[in-house]
Amino acid sequence: MTGLADRHTRHQELLAFGEESLRFAADDLRAVASGVRELKEVIRRDGEVETRDGTPVIEGPSDSLRGCMDSVITRVRDREWVEPHLADAAPVAEFAAPVDELTAALRAGGLRYAMTCVEPLRRMLDDLTGAPDVVAAQAASWHAIGIDLAQLAVFLQECLDRDVPRRDRLDVRSYLALMARNVEGLIGCAEIAEANAVITKAAGDLILLTRDIVRGVIGHLFATTIVWTFDTSTVVTRRVMAARLGIVVATSWRIHAYISALTTSIITLSRSLDG
Repeated sequence: MTGLADRHTRHQELLAFGEESLRFAADDLRAVASGVRELKEVIRRDGEVETRDGTPVIEGPSDSLRGCMDSVITRVRDREWVEPHLADAAPVAEFAAPVDELTAALRAGGLRYAMTCVEPLRRMLDDLTGAPDVVAAQAASWHAIGIDLAQLAVFLQECLDRDVPRRDRLDVRSYLALMARNVEGLIGCAEIAEANAVITKAAGDLILLTRDIVRGVIGHLFATTIVWTFDTSTVVTRRVMAARLGIVVATSWRIHAYISALTTSIITLSRSLDG
């Protein structure tokens, strides 16, 4: 619905493609080392590079991808993507003011009742709650992937600098330029993985905030309804009844507004990966 999961899937596919490409490169280098193939044959890509005497002339990347997602991460952390309705909200907003023990018990009991006995509310809260542990684990996983990819980029560059000291041959220079692109590809994937970690955590935090707000609203409404039911000091006229029904309707709209703001915020957040 928000597109964030699709973006995660696409990046996982990109990582799989990069892994496969590096595995093929390793197999080709083994073939060169064993004398089965020549280096110029391994790095040649017909129709993609100009050649001189059958040896590809490949240029390295002109710019580094390091820091390519810094602006995205900054925007995410600035929270400009959060809808105004949620931007200044506080967890369990309805529970902010101090109350007596009875009211607190009614709120907690009302929320338990909603979760247990009112199927549409329970289903909505379950959907809204999602799986916080899974979201946190995904964010941690993306962070770890980013670290590993960055280390792989450093390791690959060190290997190229150390293992290929002779650079006077055209095929060697072209090979190094081609591998420099792989280094930058790893750096770019690492940057995107870290951005995914930041975005996933930000989305999870906002979902938890919205869940707590909605739970607070529901608990407060149930507590208020219970008080109305047992309050014998007030004559329930049509005007009073209309006012109470108005409160119920307004509360429903508030819940809808919070969830809509959450959905819009997450959609905007997922688009941050566009840079």
